[in-house]
Amino acid sequence: MKFKNIEPRFIKAYNLLMEKFGLFPFTYNMAEKVLKDNYENVSEVLSKLVEAGLLEKTAKKEDKRKKYYKIKPLTSEKMEKVGKDKLISLLKQGADLIRTQVDYKVLLLFLFFKAISDKYLLKVNELKKEFKDLDEEDIYILANEDILELYDVEGKKLYVWHEVANKPEDFINALNKIVEMNKEKLAGLEELIKRTGLPALFENENKHIVKHLINLFSGVDFSETPYDILGDAYEWTLNYFAPTKAKEGEVYTPIEVSKLIAHLVEPKDDEVILDPACGSGSMLIEQYRFVGENPNIILVGQERNDVTAVLAKLNFILHGINLKDAKVFIGDSLLNPKFESFIKEFKGTGKADKVVANPPWNQDGYDENTLKSNKKYKHIYKYGFPNKNSADWAWVQLINYYTEKKAGIVLDSGALFRGGKEKTIRKRFVEDDLIEAIVLLPEKIFYNAQAPGIILVLNKNKSGDRKGKILFINASNEYIKHSEVRRLNKLSDENIEKIAKAYKEFKDIPGFCKVVDIEEIKKNDYNLNVPLYVAPIEEGEEVDLKEVYEELNKLHNEYLEKFEVVKGYLEEINKII
Repeated sequence: MKFKNIEPRFIKAYNLLMEKFGLFPFTYNMAEKVLKDNYENVSEVLSKLVEAGLLEKTAKKEDKRKKYYKIKPLTSEKMEKVGKDKLISLLKQGADLIRTQVDYKVLLLFLFFKAISDKYLLKVNELKKEFKDLDEEDIYILANEDILELYDVEGKKLYVWHEVANKPEDFINALNKIVEMNKEKLAGLEELIKRTGLPALFENENKHIVKHLINLFSGVDFSETPYDILGDAYEWTLNYFAPTKAKEGEVYTPIEVSKLIAHLVEPKDDEVILDPACGSGSMLIEQYRFVGENPNIILVGQERNDVTAVLAKLNFILHGINLKDAKVFIGDSLLNPKFESFIKEFKGTGKADKVVANPPWNQDGYDENTLKSNKKYKHIYKYGFPNKNSADWAWVQLINYYTEKKAGIVLDSGALFRGGKEKTIRKRFVEDDLIEAIVLLPEKIFYNAQAPGIILVLNKNKSGDRKGKILFINASNEYIKHSEVRRLNKLSDENIEKIAKAYKEFKDIPGFCKVVDIEEIKKNDYNLNVPLYVAPIEEGEEVDLKEVYEELNKLHNEYLEKFEVVKGYLEEINKII
């Protein structure tokens, strides 16, 4: 929208009304209360704003005689193109608006709706130029096939952001209609909308927050923002709220850990990558990005929490990943792995090439009686059942069963040395030569755990020089301080490269990594605790002997001087006596 030579004083009035009412309707009397301190003739102000196209007049159905005004939303002519820095700044503003009063997932919903709307309209414009003879509806139908269906063919109505941004009463209806038109791709999104409490936010005391969020997103244009940036922004939002949500039990894998796992399992084109505890999908996305530009891989995830599974779908879309190549199932993978039949469409065995996961640590309730409810328990949990206090080695067995080549698993370090039933399972993994490497991570890099985690690398196709051996990497000192969360650490790109290089070279580096023969591990009673095999070398302080000598000599001379002074005092005292 362009201002039609409107005077600055009227633009100021527009901003005052926008700040107060946003996109919600208001009466003349309401406007007068806002403007009376700055303007004598409120009627003139409103008329000028209507004339300039900045306000629209409307009337409520129940009382057509009573006029209402609405701020008109900004169109793409006025919207600002955004890059990564601008987008993160916008999301920080949104996060500040939300604080603890509104579920942070509302911010993700708004980012998703605005981004796909802008991308859709960009596609419409491109199609109009390419197919000049087609009418508008045919163009919309073609655009529906590109990202998501946003045009309702039966109702002949377009459901995009700018069509409903100034009609809060239609906002939720539009989101629900988009879910209905994209049932398979967005299954579960309607539940996310309900759980965030978004419908009620338009009515309760927090409606001003929604109003400001709509205003915030209406001012930017995502049509030409690369999917990588949109995806990074989505991940940034998850990451930003992770420290707070961790206290409520939500688990989020830091992106740098997902990147490190990608370096360890090395996903390639034409592979199926599985994450049976996929959360918001970030680990799968990092495998996708690792392959390179336009990768040809299939991503498969399963997540027990239905709302989190929907977040993963939105994450894929905003990263530009076609949902034909990325599938997320909802359910408990330990008891009911739903992904096998889908994988069979690409791999006859129903098993993935690579598996990556950060399953819940020390999950309780998965003992023998529970795990036997899995129809394939005899094949999956063939090495034994863990006790009910920790399902760590149940997850390792599940992942091992569905892995054809390699797997990277994040676990609590206690899984490496705890006794009892876990030790029995661990022993069999060692003896069957399934473990290729173990990486001890630094402490304080996970939002919900202070203790250091580990990455267990399984490899069913070890090369000859690696058979019968396990590489232990002690990366406990490989970290930098987190830039945004003071109490946390994080892996830098340099840290990741160092660890990945050590894994690829598979040789001893004093104080950092060591290749250990399985026979030595047997002598240690199958204890896989990394510091038992490799501990960081304590760096001693460098000593300059010349400097130390000079300092000692100086102190010695000072001592002699003081000694002579004291000696003189004593001699004088003795004379007096």
